[in-house]
Amino acid sequence: MGIGVAGLVGALTGAVIAAIGIVVTVVEGRRTRRNAEFSVHRNLWWQRWSWVADRALSADVTERERAALMAQALMTRSWVTNDDKWVEEALARHDEPAAHRQPDGEEQDDDL
Repeated sequence: MGIGVAGLVGALTGAVIAAIGIVVTVVEGRRTRRNAEFSVHRNLWWQRWSWVADRALSADVTERERAALMAQALMTRSWVTNDDKWVEEALARHDEPAAHRQPDGEEQDDDL
């Protein structure tokens, strides 16, 4: 009878360990997927705002207009983050619609 109980305890222990292993695998898989999604999102975020910032700071009026349009489009998405809002506000603060600053500090009218 002792061998039967020991076998039962061993089988139950193995089943519990297997169940724990499955739970750990599922939890770890979900965590890995979330991290991968975050990495992809962060990479795309960087690409989008790098494109906008590059053009927003351009001396070319057309490029700045394209940047403003793209920034506006980005800000209408449901997945806008606080980082997106910060970049958009920083670019808006930098924007000078009537004049564009030259390196020597003088202003130049963009219509010239």
